[in-house]
Amino acid sequence: MSSQTCLLPRDVNDLPLIRIAADLSLMAWEQMLAWRSSLGAQLDASVVDTKTSPNDLVTLADGQIESLVRGYLAQVRPADTMVGEEGAPALDPSDFFDAQFVRSLHCFDPSSGDLLDMSDDGRPLEWHVDPIDGTVNYVRNIEHHAFSVGVREAGQAHGQGLGEEGWLIGLVASPGLDATWVGAEGRGAYRIEGRLFVGGDCPQADESTSVIPARRLRGTPVGLSGRLLATGFAYTGDNRGPQLAKLFTLMEGYDDIRRCGSAALDLCMLAEGKVNGYAERGVGIYDYAGGAVIAAEAGAHVHRGGSGGPTAAAESEHEVRRLIAAI
Repeated sequence: MSSQTCLLPRDVNDLPLIRIAADLSLMAWEQMLAWRSSLGAQLDASVVDTKTSPNDLVTLADGQIESLVRGYLAQVRPADTMVGEEGAPALDPSDFFDAQFVRSLHCFDPSSGDLLDMSDDGRPLEWHVDPIDGTVNYVRNIEHHAFSVGVREAGQAHGQGLGEEGWLIGLVASPGLDATWVGAEGRGAYRIEGRLFVGGDCPQADESTSVIPARRLRGTPVGLSGRLLATGFAYTGDNRGPQLAKLFTLMEGYDDIRRCGSAALDLCMLAEGKVNGYAERGVGIYDYAGGAVIAAEAGAHVHRGGSGGPTAAAESEHEVRRLIAAI
């Protein structure tokens, strides 16, 4: 794919928002692995419930991860707003995790034994979080599931449009695929193998530089044969019918579709050049927030659909507009 082996640049590595997002992903990764043994083939109702249909699943893990993220941000960025899917109450990570894990977090202060307040004098931010994007996959032990977070300046209009301003960083972390993707405004998009530990204690880091091996992502290389479109479909028949009716037009210029069940990972695949386009209607902002930053920093044109509107990304603005019209 169109990527190159490099090191995660220090101007990305050292961003406070990246360090905070990395902590959030470490907590989510830990809990996705911890809950894994409880989610068997029988989809036990004690740990799994449904949302809008039997296949639109929510787990106790979803709510727990969101609670931990909310509790962490309340201490580390208390003036910011967290927007999550589940509306779960805050849970203090320092009370929940063992001391060794808490000490491994980048924003832990050994001198005080607590999390650092990383607030600055800048404007408040919004953290759009999906604790597990691809919950159906997670419950059924399909690898394509991920924690996703996108951060933007507060007060920006949540309208639809190409190149919406105010998005600062995106991070997507997948235990199933053993990879983490990051993007930072004006600094590019990268894939890191495994979890993202930032700083001198990082298991992936070179001791002499404390930077992390990564792959710079630049989308699909020119001349690659074949064209693939990533998309998704609604869980309910009322919405699915119109989507299927538009599929022929949507696929114009593409050889096949890929439907992995996670908008965040679809957009990361676009950033890596594994697919050429992405289009979906009905996803929430938290579904695409992290992946959209990563795709845009890899060079894609991105149309963010707001809550439930048409979202699309591709190599050209013209193709994005065509996908939006078709979806």
